[in-house]
This record gives sequence, structure tokens and C-alpha cells, in this order.
Amino acid sequence: MTQPPETPDASLRADSPSKVLVGKLTPLVLGLAGCGVFYAIVLTVNWAPLNRYFTGHPVSIAATTLFSVALAILAMMSLRTASQQRTLRLLRDSDLLPPSSDEDSLESPAQRWRTENDAGHAARLWRATLSRLPVSTRRSAVVRRLDEVLTRQSYRSTTGELPEDLRELSVRDADAAHDSLGLIRIIVWAIPMLGFLGTVIGITQTLGGLDFSDGTAAVDRLKSGLYVAFDTTALGLVLSVVAIFLQFPVERAMQSLIVEIDERVRNLVSIGLPSDESADDQTAMITRLCSGIETAVAESLATQAKLWRETIEEAQDAWRSQQTEGAEQFRQLLQSAMKPALTHHADRIDASIGRLDNAANSVGNALREQTAAWRAAVQETTSEVHTHRRTLLTHTEAMTTLASRQSDQDSSLRDALKLVVADRQSDDQADSAASFDPAVTQAMTVLARAVDVLSSRLPASMEQPLAPTQPEQRVRAADAADSNVGRAA
Repeated sequence: MTQPPETPDASLRADSPSKVLVGKLTPLVLGLAGCGVFYAIVLTVNWAPLNRYFTGHPVSIAATTLFSVALAILAMMSLRTASQQRTLRLLRDSDLLPPSSDEDSLESPAQRWRTENDAGHAARLWRATLSRLPVSTRRSAVVRRLDEVLTRQSYRSTTGELPEDLRELSVRDADAAHDSLGLIRIIVWAIPMLGFLGTVIGITQTLGGLDFSDGTAAVDRLKSGLYVAFDTTALGLVLSVVAIFLQFPVERAMQSLIVEIDERVRNLVSIGLPSDESADDQTAMITRLCSGIETAVAESLATQAKLWRETIEEAQDAWRSQQTEGAEQFRQLLQSAMKPALTHHADRIDASIGRLDNAANSVGNALREQTAAWRAAVQETTSEVHTHRRTLLTHTEAMTTLASRQSDQDSSLRDALKLVVADRQSDDQADSAASFDPAVTQAMTVLARAVDVLSSRLPASMEQPLAPTQPEQRVRAADAADSNVGRAA
């Protein structure tokens, strides 16, 4: 089986030696600082009981210093445990579980089936998800335990050994928590021993300096020495009892944290990793194998389709590139072949355009000259038309005058004819009785007809407008009338 890739969490599971050393020296420094502050307060207050029990003997000072260090260690453990419990409560299961297959749409069916059935693959993906958490979260105890469980599981394809791993890690963390209180237990054991040592030293010094020459003073010195000796024992016992009572809640809190971490990690891995319950069920195993085969076939078909699509796309790109290159070559060949002919044709077109421009200029000049000639001719024609018009007006006026005169002559002639006719009639009536000449009768008849003709023509000619031809008609009518009168005469 392939080894899982390294993740950033590998560097977080084991702190560097410098951090470990700083973590171990911090409680010692805090304890010594707290002891110094305490003795500064004792010296400032200067209360007799405090001076008697805490400054009466060097062993008392040593016991107090050890108690301060133990107290600092317990305080640091308590704060660390409270921080881990708070982080455990704030972290949700959704923050620690890997994303489901429905949420990750980029997974192929084979990858999804492998995630659902291969515990090692699922563990590696889960570790990759944990590596994206913030650094402070990855340093928490529950994430470190979960990462270690997944690290062990990433080398296996089944979860058969997962319960054993959980128990082993739980026991190891419990032993580590118990071992972390080893210095506290040593201090709790050492403080009474220091008290007994102070008592022995005090009794030894008292007995060594005992002088029975002065009985009363010797008894007083013996009692004061025994007081100091037994004060160290009393102080050691009291500090030891207090340390034990302070150690108990811290140890219980650490054990409770370990139990919560065990339960939380067990629930998480039972949800996030595939189970092996189908290993004992043959039907479920066959169904699982069939599902795997189906998924593998689907993945193979998808891979083949992808390869075919990529091949077709590459072929299309190659064809498109070849087509582009062929088109470019054809364009260059066509350009090289057509360029001389097009250049010659362009030169001929330029020459033709030049000739056409010259011809157009010539035609334009001719048209301008012809237009000028036409304009001059039109002006001359217009002048002649005006002259003819004036001449025609003059002739019209003359003809009108002539027609007017002819009308007057016609009126005079008509009046004369009427007088002649009247005279003829009167003469005829006078001579009718005497004789009736046929020739005279015929002449009078012709004369009467001529008068009727003149009478019928003269009013019509008077009503019509005068025209250039009317005077001639009137002249001809007058000539006809004269001829008729002549014939009648």
C-alpha cells in the first residue's frame, strides 16, 4: 500500500525541543517568582505566626518554595485543561468531519466509491481536510488525537484495527496525563520529608547545644528548639495536604478531558470512515464488489471518453492549424502569382484613367464652349424674337387701323347701296305702270343678293377679333361686292 503524503500536521504532532524545555521551565520560573512575592509580603507584614512558620528555618523556606512550584504547575495544568475543554466544546462535528460526496461535485464516481469503501483513502482525504484548519485548532488535543488515528488508518484499507488504535491512544494519553503529575507527587512526598528533616535538624541542634548547668534556662532552650523543629514538620504536612487536595480536581479534569476526547474521536471516526460490517455478510460483500466494478467501468468509460475527446480536440487543432497554414500558403502563392498581373492591370487602369481624365477635360471644355455658344445664340435669338415681336405688334396695330378703316368704308358702301336700292325701288314703282323691263328686273335681283351677302358678312366680320388675315378677307369681300355690283349694273 502506498504511503500517505506528508501534511503540515506532521510537524504539529511533536513540539520542538526548545518549546518542550520552555514548557517545563515556565512553571518552575512562575513558582519561584510566586514564592519570592509571597516572602516579600511576609517580610512586609511582619506577622509573628508567618515569621515563625515560613521564615523560622531554612527547611521551611525550601518546603514553601517546593509548594509554590507545585502550585504553579497545577495552575498551568488547570489552565491548559480548561482551554482544551473549551476548544472541544466550541469545535463542531461539521468542522472536523470531511466534506461529504454530495458537496464535492468534482469527485469522479471511482473516487467517490473509493472514499465510501476504502478506509485508508478516506483517512488520507480527512487528514488533508484537517490540515486546512487554523493552526490553533490543529494544536488542540482532539484534533491531534484524530490526526494520529487517521495517520495510523491511512496505511490500512479496512477499519478492523481501528478500535485497538483508539484504546491504545486512550491509554497512552491517560498514562501521559498521569505522568505529567509525577513532579507534583514528588513534591507532595518531598514536602513532609523536608519537614521531618527540619525536625531532625532542629532536635539535633537543640540536643547538641543543651547545657544543664542552668536547669531552668536549659529547659527553655530545649522547648524553643523543639518548637522550631516540629514547626517544619507541621508546615510540611499542611503544605503536602493542601497540594494533594489541589492536585485532585486537576487530575479529575484531565481524566474527564481524556474521556471526552475518546468519545468524540470514536464518534467522529465512526461517522467519517467506512465500516467493515459487510465483511461478514456475503450478499453485502457481493453487492459492494458489483458496485465497485460498476464504478470502475463507469470511470473507465469516462476516462476513455475524455481521452477520445482530447484526441479529437487535438486532431481538430492540428487540422485547424494545417488548414490555416494551407490557407496562408495558398494566399501567398496566389498573391505572388497575381501580383505582376494585378500590377500591370493597375498600371493600365491608371493610364486609362489618365486618358479618360484628359478626354473628360476636353469634353468638358468643348461642352463649356458649346454652352457659351448656345448661350450667345439663345441671347441673339431672344433679341431677334423681341425685335420680331415689336415688328408684329407694329403690324398688328397697322392691320387694326386698316380693318377699322375698311369697316368704315363698308358702312359707307352699305349706306350707298341702300340709297341706290331705295332709288331703284322708287323708280321701279314709278315706271312699273309704264313698262316692265326684264333686264332691269334681273339686275335689281342681283344687286339685292349682293346686298344680302354683304349684310350677312359685314356683321360677322365686325364681331370677330381682328387678326392679321382679317383685313385681307375684308378686302377680298369688298372686291367681291364691287364685282357683284358691277355685274348687277
